[in-house]
Amino acid sequence: MPPFAQSFLSGRWFSAIGGLATQLGQPHDGVGANPEDLTLFFNRLVRISTAGCLMYSFAMLAFSNDWNRVVATILISAVGPISLLLSRQRRLPMACSVYIWGIFGAIALQSAIRGGVLNPGLQLILVLILIAGWLLGKRQALWLWLASMGWLVILTLAAVNTWWTPLPAVGPIGYLLALSTVWLIGFLCMQLVFNSYQNHASQIEALNRSLREQIATLDRQQLNMQQAERRVMQILNASPLPISVADRAGGSYLNVNPAWERDFGYDKESVLGKTSIDLGFWKDMQQRQAWIDRFAADGRISGHEVTFRMQDGAERIFWLSSERFLYGEQDCVLTMSVDVTDRIQMERDLKDLNATLELRVSTRTLELDETNAHLRQAMESLQQTQHELIQSEKLAALGSLVAGVAHELNTPLGNALLSASTLSDRVQNMSNALSSGAVKKSSLNTFLVDMAQGADLTQRSLQRAVELISSFKQVAVDQASERHRTFDLAQTVKEVTDTLRLNFKNQHVQLLISIAPGISLKSFPGPLGQVVMNLVNNALLHAFDSRGGTIHIDATHWPAESLVQLCVRDDGVGIAEENVALIFNPFFTTRLGRGGSGLGLAVSHRIITKILGGKIQVVSELGKGTRFDITLPLTAPQAIA
Repeated sequence: MPPFAQSFLSGRWFSAIGGLATQLGQPHDGVGANPEDLTLFFNRLVRISTAGCLMYSFAMLAFSNDWNRVVATILISAVGPISLLLSRQRRLPMACSVYIWGIFGAIALQSAIRGGVLNPGLQLILVLILIAGWLLGKRQALWLWLASMGWLVILTLAAVNTWWTPLPAVGPIGYLLALSTVWLIGFLCMQLVFNSYQNHASQIEALNRSLREQIATLDRQQLNMQQAERRVMQILNASPLPISVADRAGGSYLNVNPAWERDFGYDKESVLGKTSIDLGFWKDMQQRQAWIDRFAADGRISGHEVTFRMQDGAERIFWLSSERFLYGEQDCVLTMSVDVTDRIQMERDLKDLNATLELRVSTRTLELDETNAHLRQAMESLQQTQHELIQSEKLAALGSLVAGVAHELNTPLGNALLSASTLSDRVQNMSNALSSGAVKKSSLNTFLVDMAQGADLTQRSLQRAVELISSFKQVAVDQASERHRTFDLAQTVKEVTDTLRLNFKNQHVQLLISIAPGISLKSFPGPLGQVVMNLVNNALLHAFDSRGGTIHIDATHWPAESLVQLCVRDDGVGIAEENVALIFNPFFTTRLGRGGSGLGLAVSHRIITKILGGKIQVVSELGKGTRFDITLPLTAPQAIA
């Protein structure tokens, strides 16, 4: 008969169930106290369930090719490796939770697809609850039970009210095959649980035996205590520190060690049976009374300072540490004396030195205060200089803007002027022809066509000039005033980049803008425009070689977080790794003396963080370009920092 059947028939299962129920009743909420055993048990359980599900899946697909019947087993087979991976990473509680709830979810999904409340896989839930209680504690088992009851109620109500109709269960043979598989896997898992519990109980019994042996050892140690006391006295005699043993009631000395004889200047025979008063040790009897009161209150003393008078009349300072103990059968006091006279004298000398040191420190502090005052003045001057440099950079950007707009206006205004002069000449020629009476129909038609074309060219040129002037006017006003207003992000970026077109000529660089209209910001359009200008000009100056490239500007809108991310990226040469952390520092540039001032990115960083209330991040790799990600709130702070 197989061991599984023998265990069941012999009643081991019933006793194991009782023990497991007791274990589930214990107030723990996590993996048990033996992680190694539970990890081994968990790994075996996962392998068994995963192997069974894989075999069942292959068998069902081979005979019926019905995927609806193997959804749960496939999901359980996928959850198994994930749980084993977490277990190998020593994250056993998480692995158990993923495994238990993953199987529950797979069973729930399978029952929703096929069979509903009649799905045989639902019978595994009881086994799953017991395993959850064993691995994760009764709290997780309770939650799993509540979830299972809730799901069964939902399946029942769905079947009664026809909320949804799962696929019908398979035929009798298929149902029995599935049910047999479920029972087999359930019995194997429960057998593994019960065996693990019995091993745990065996370990507890072994621990109890070990505790009984330790108690017997303690009893034997108690019998040897008197011998240990004698060995302690031998150690005391060998101690380099002075130690004395005195009668607790009368205070007479019963024993002293050689170190005590050496430090106090008495031989052992001359002090035995006498007290410290008889020997004239105490300089101040109040110190003796304080020692007695403290010892009576605490039962022991550590580091009590007293002054003793030696045999030669010299006074020495000692720290007394006293302990009550049995010397044979006599109640005694063991006292260890440490001579600290030299140490205390050194402390007094050190205090005198500290007194003079405080005077020197005070003098040095005054000097440091004066130095700090000079440093603060220098710092304020440096900050003022930095502010002036930033303002200069802003004016330089505005000057570049004016130059670009002037160049862009030259073309449409020149076209309009040329068209107007041409139309004037044609009107004069037609007037002369009318005066001479030599006007033909064909000449009149040609004149009308030329007039229409000239008017159209003039209108388009002037319209382009109006658009440029309007964009320049808005950008210039924003740059100069730093107004806090509501504006459209796409329109503002377009107005700024329109003024930069001159910079792209003869550089083989293309500017692509992909910003959806309708992203509304309540912020400072001028400072934002200056950031865009600085980043684009920085890319033109640093990013491209003779082959040219592309600059992309796009935006991502996150209404739920009230944020927008503006991205300016290029496909240029990139930034060296050692320079990425330095590019926002003032005056840092790799093109000093060749068009780079080292202030563009520093100013942009200040504007973004101090004015717009956002943050900027840079990602770059040599040969693959650079990306600046600017994250801004939809509503900037009212006050400019």
